[in-house]
Amino acid sequence: MTETEAHSTHAHQPIDAVAERLNDPAVAASLVTLLDNAELLSTLVLGLGGLLERGDMIMDAVAEGVNDFKRAGGRPEGAPSLAQLGEVVSDLGNAAPALTRITESAMVHPETIDLLSMISEASTEGARNAQSKDPEITGVISAAKALKDPEVQRGLGLVIEIARSLGRRMGTAG
Repeated sequence: MTETEAHSTHAHQPIDAVAERLNDPAVAASLVTLLDNAELLSTLVLGLGGLLERGDMIMDAVAEGVNDFKRAGGRPEGAPSLAQLGEVVSDLGNAAPALTRITESAMVHPETIDLLSMISEASTEGARNAQSKDPEITGVISAAKALKDPEVQRGLGLVIEIARSLGRRMGTAG
């Protein structure tokens, strides 16, 4: 066998076809993506295999559920229709950006929730106390006397610090 014959025979080997394909940047990039996601692909394949293995059992369970639903006379009173459920799902999809923004904001930080809870409880208690008593503050002098109370001082201190912080944020936002 001559060198040319050996070379032409060798050129048709399957490994050469693979090497040629690997030289294609799109093929190489696809293989890198596959390798980067090997664990996910493995999980998906195992999950699909399990689904296929249990396909008959799943279909039987779905058919049984449909038959139970039919025997029960359809949708129970007060239960939403499929169209209504579709609208809810659509509404949730439309609200997703706002919900994401809320969950990523400081509004749901534990310290914010604790502060708002404390303010809510204090507001309820203060309103109840104010309604059950004659007014303590009847003018400037009684208001000045109330300022000597350490609890009033702490509460007003909180309100003043919130107002300062809010003013700073308003100044930088506008």
